Amino acid sequence: MAFRRDYIILTTAIAEDDACGGWLMDIDFNAGIGAREYLSKLKFYRSLVRRLIDVAGPVPAHVDALKRAASSYSRPVRATIMTEDWCGDSACNLPILAPLFERAEIPLVVFHGSEYPQLESYYNEMNIDHIPVVSVWDGAGAEIGRWVEQPDAIGPLKDAWKAERPEFMRLYAERDANKEAARRFAALYRELLEKMAEWYIDGMWEQTTREVSECIRLQPS
Repeated sequence: MAFRRDYIILTTAIAEDDACGGWLMDIDFNAGIGAREYLSKLKFYRSLVRRLIDVAGPVPAHVDALKRAASSYSRPVRATIMTEDWCGDSACNLPILAPLFERAEIPLVVFHGSEYPQLESYYNEMNIDHIPVVSVWDGAGAEIGRWVEQPDAIGPLKDAWKAERPEFMRLYAERDANKEAARRFAALYRELLEKMAEWYIDGMWEQTTREVSECIRLQPS
């Protein structure tokens, strides 16, 4: 679960800073799992994800904007997603992110943060502790764009849904020590995911692809 959201336009100065750039040079990009393959092997929420894949299609203008921004950087521009299989925000957004990057001709792979602690630490040092984290990297391995968790517009919808179900957060807090609380929380969380899927299909995916397409700062010509 995650409760914070943001997306960041990284300036050229930040992208060139050794503290923020270069992580991709320390690991084999090809060690990641291709986004399409990852979705096909997902351990959780399979039926929901399959339904979303069937109807997901990014806005062409957002594809063009992402492709245009990426083309201003040294090649190859590549993208990563840090997440975990249990993440509902990933389950709802990966079905649209995969075709977005695919059509923008930017390779996209998925890493589990639990399996790559150096990547998790890279983000934690910048107080980013929510997933999924989408990063775009230039040919030198510098991070040139980042998007975290979910589009801004879905936050109020989720907050309102939880406010109508005050037991949701109580069960979340009790779930590790109480099997019944864990069972009831899992049922409620699945209910939330189904509602989130509706929101994304009804327009929130456009917010996701817009924010992601805007997260890369254009290089001066």
